[in-house]
Amino acid sequence: MCTSFLDRRNDIIIAMNFDNNGWVFELNTSKPDIFAIDVDIGNGKCPSFGINSQGIFVNNLFVDSNGKGLYKRKNKTRTLTAYLVENILKGNIPIDELDNYLNTMEIVNSPNQSTHNMVIDAKGNIWVIEPGRGNIKNTKENSQYFIMTNFSIIDFNAGKEYTNNGIDRYNEANNMLNKNKKLTVKDAFNILEKVKLSSKHLSIAISLIL
Repeated sequence: MCTSFLDRRNDIIIAMNFDNNGWVFELNTSKPDIFAIDVDIGNGKCPSFGINSQGIFVNNLFVDSNGKGLYKRKNKTRTLTAYLVENILKGNIPIDELDNYLNTMEIVNSPNQSTHNMVIDAKGNIWVIEPGRGNIKNTKENSQYFIMTNFSIIDFNAGKEYTNNGIDRYNEANNMLNKNKKLTVKDAFNILEKVKLSSKHLSIAISLIL
């Protein structure tokens, strides 16, 4: 299970732990302007996270299912989380059109998955897409930093209490971010080290200095 966060109080710093529990994964080098990690969980490869040369970051993290947002066949008004991640990274969905895209498209899970997505643009704006629950847009005016693990952000904001699904990692990261008022990339790696789940993890921390 993974942990990701954005800090936008000074520089824009995006950080993520990819905690791998044995899945086959690889660096996708098919596009020179995209850094992406693909993972094969048994039914073909799909993108787990990535960032492109325009500073657009997107991930695809497991989340507890509420029985909605389940897989349906892709059509003109519906797409899957895996395609959403891929098309954002490739620029097929321009970031300045993402609001309209999310308002007009139904986002559902890929087969046999329940995931949610965090999209971050080069200005530090955040979109959280949770199939079957809805979408969130969060800007610098809303919060100084933002954390996502493996529980529903929408349900959490609505008052649902969690005792698992990453709430411990969320609280640990939140406490460390709250104490560190001027985060550096090194500090971001220290937080990721504290919230890692296994020795087989891949951590990235990227500073977008605008």
